[in-house]
Amino acid sequence: MAEGGFVQDQTSDNLLGSQSLDILMLECPICLEQLRYPKSLPCLHSFCKECLASYIVNESSGNMASASSFSCPVCRRDTEPLNQSDDKQRWAEQFPTNNLAVEMMQHLQNTSTLIMCKPCEKKGNVNIPAMFWCEHNKSYFCESCKVGFHDLIHDDCEPENITERNKSATIRRKMSATGCGKHQEKLEYYCEDHQILGCHKCIIVDHRKCEAVTSADDFRDKIQTTKIEDLLGELRKCVNSMEILIKDVEEQLQSMTEDQVTALESLIDLRTKINERFDVLQKELTDKLTASFKEEKENLDISRKKCERLMFAMQKTLTSSQDAALKEDTVGTISLFQRGQAEVESCKGLIQELEKSSRSTSVRHEYNPDILTLDTKTSLPLGKILVHQQQRKLPTAVVWWALSNRQLKITRKINIKVLTDDKDCTVYGIVLLSGGRIVVGDNANHKVKLFTENGDFKCEIEISEEFCDFCRIDDNTVAVTLDEDKTLCTVNVRDLTLTVLSKIKIQNLTENCLGVTYNNNTFVVSTVTSLYSVPQNGGKATMLHNIESKCLHLACDQRNGRVFASIYTSDPDAVAVTRLCDGIHTDVLKVGVVKDTTGIDVDREGNVYICGCNSHNVIQMSGDGTNVRELLTSADGIERPRAISVLGEKVVITNKSKQRNFVHLFQLV
Repeated sequence: MAEGGFVQDQTSDNLLGSQSLDILMLECPICLEQLRYPKSLPCLHSFCKECLASYIVNESSGNMASASSFSCPVCRRDTEPLNQSDDKQRWAEQFPTNNLAVEMMQHLQNTSTLIMCKPCEKKGNVNIPAMFWCEHNKSYFCESCKVGFHDLIHDDCEPENITERNKSATIRRKMSATGCGKHQEKLEYYCEDHQILGCHKCIIVDHRKCEAVTSADDFRDKIQTTKIEDLLGELRKCVNSMEILIKDVEEQLQSMTEDQVTALESLIDLRTKINERFDVLQKELTDKLTASFKEEKENLDISRKKCERLMFAMQKTLTSSQDAALKEDTVGTISLFQRGQAEVESCKGLIQELEKSSRSTSVRHEYNPDILTLDTKTSLPLGKILVHQQQRKLPTAVVWWALSNRQLKITRKINIKVLTDDKDCTVYGIVLLSGGRIVVGDNANHKVKLFTENGDFKCEIEISEEFCDFCRIDDNTVAVTLDEDKTLCTVNVRDLTLTVLSKIKIQNLTENCLGVTYNNNTFVVSTVTSLYSVPQNGGKATMLHNIESKCLHLACDQRNGRVFASIYTSDPDAVAVTRLCDGIHTDVLKVGVVKDTTGIDVDREGNVYICGCNSHNVIQMSGDGTNVRELLTSADGIERPRAISVLGEKVVITNKSKQRNFVHLFQLV
């Protein structure tokens, strides 16, 4: 109970309207909460001190060292702190406190109660709210009691109007007159240079050098003539613009809402169509998988039946031969012999046929696993059925007749000149690796290139030095001689890529290194006059043998370590091929059927293949040189063969002629 009258909890429409306006004015534009420790900028927009400090730091985060001002979060007006050298986190503290807002917040905390008129209360009317306060009488009056009671007795006293709307306006009026938040002094001056109100202390301390400083009243009179009306007109236009923008945003939101509904319906419809389409795709892939399996199964069944029929026939011949021998049947024995010969030839023919047509087939379903991830941007196919086929090597025991009894048949001619080449190719070295990989040394373009046996170019690396011979170290590594640098360069061949692994300098070699081969962690290198042994990790070369002419290529029998050197000479009776074994050299072939021998290699059975550059042929000889036969001649299109590599039943040969841009791939059949 207050001394002026009875206090009762209630609200009114006027009070609610006043409170709504005040609450809106006391809301921080940044956090949208009621102002806490409100700070006012020169543009008179107020913010929570903490919100303003965070905003200043975030806005100037890109240029913390050089920023000297910031823009108001509401009107974007450029604002400078009083002390720019202060820490930016403390700039907000430099701006004046909005005391009007502080008092209004304190006032609004008590607006939920009403003070009753004291005279009416004494008359028994306890629900009549007071509208005036008399400081002299220390009492509250309603409007009727003020006129009928107070004004009759105290005509020289003017009570204060305490209605909520008037009280709020009174607080604002008082604060506008005494609102310097920095010095708690009356705001009497206006600095036009900084566009800010200030008390006399502000003007003396902060604006003494400013040129346009007037009294607040003078500046008010100056702007009241036309500028206020112009400003109000612009404000009305701005309000109209904001209303239009708000309406536009609401229309966009409505449109987005409608789009969302349409999109959801479309998703449901698409899901139904996708399910139907996936059913079709699944059936197509299932049919393809079944058809592919059926086709390959039929081919295998045909091959098996051919083998079975021939096997049963030969088994019958073997059984009959025993009976014929026991009966000493001359005619029967001869017939069996002839039939057996025909069956052996048929067996060889069938094996050769299967060797050419045999292929390994894998049938699998493959899809992109990304379609199972939630954030994938890929489409949603069901994948595809891959039928992968490659040439299949028959079991070794099937082909029981020796390589020395077979012939070379060309299977492919591969163009090794690529778009990046400046010149026609000059191939001095070539190596055939498993999986149909062919490593080619193109000396003219200073490149090592990688091809497949199907003729597909995969990659290349540049080697600036001159190089000559190539050899196989293992199934994924080759070595090449850099002749003038007297260096061995090792190259890795993996995943259809080429990578230089190392360069091994041969320390005491005085001549250019030409040919190279490898066995048991040791290289054998040839020059114009000698053959040398070089450790795998480099070091000094050990001379093995003097030769009469230059050796361009070397080869090694991996079964026993025998090294074969081709000697480039056409002199009659000169040595064409020499063999090194356990420190002993043996001349195994003289110039005759071949002249100016170049490329040389050894197959798995120890047969040696030699290119006759100027005799335009390729010969095969036994490791001891006793059996020699021509495999290819100029009639087969061989012209000046240079390098050769043998792997299993496959042979690749390069040419030093008009065919220099091609590599020929052969099969031993």
